[in-house]
Amino acid sequence: MMNFDKIKEAVNSIEMSKTMKSRVKKNCNIIEKKNNFKGRISVACAFGILLSIMIGIPLFNKNGNFQGANFAITAYALSNDGNQSNTKLSSDKATFELSTETRGITIDRTGDTGGLIFTNIMLNISGEHIDSITYTINKGKFLEDVILTAKEYADKDWLLSEKIVTIGNSPGSDIYSATKDIGNTYTVKYNEQDKYKYSFVIHHDGNLVIDDDIIIKVIIKYTDGKSEQQDIIVTQESNSIESKSISLKLN
Repeated sequence: MMNFDKIKEAVNSIEMSKTMKSRVKKNCNIIEKKNNFKGRISVACAFGILLSIMIGIPLFNKNGNFQGANFAITAYALSNDGNQSNTKLSSDKATFELSTETRGITIDRTGDTGGLIFTNIMLNISGEHIDSITYTINKGKFLEDVILTAKEYADKDWLLSEKIVTIGNSPGSDIYSATKDIGNTYTVKYNEQDKYKYSFVIHHDGNLVIDDDIIIKVIIKYTDGKSEQQDIIVTQESNSIESKSISLKLN
């Protein structure tokens, strides 16, 4: 039978937070009690636990239970009727209907928007002791919704420098809603997520068919300086945009 005291000694020799050490030891005690009269835990399993700890894979949540990431990712999508749906992402596919409502006039002078599908999907993180979140997409861009004044709208050089992609407004209004190209990566403070509206656009092949290896990488930085990563896989439900939907799932 595996010597659980040896596991605890090994845990003590690994550099990690006191909280994580106590959780690992506690779970060893639980496993030891459960297996005292029922079989034995395999050496490979115990080694895998220690190896995962050493390379930084999170094994336990705040309650000491085995799990993946210590944070949740929720995707929000705005439909044509103005209703907003939200889904907490998991390893199962979550499908979102793409809004067909125009976001305004695409202004080519501020950058190339050809070959891109606008998703109107926003992401939000929930968890504890999180300092900031960094998103990176490998085949696409992130957009920020912004408001422009009539003066800003009239300044073509400023629009170019700010990488404004689309502009639209209501008839007779001097306020313009616009989207700003912020590139394939951005970072936002955890407690400032509600201050901004970020969505993403994805590349297609010219026939509105997206690649099958689009990934959004999410890196969480905690207040203690540690970080954690989770990947989101973006797929299309058919080989035609006629489906007007894409799916997201955690890798």
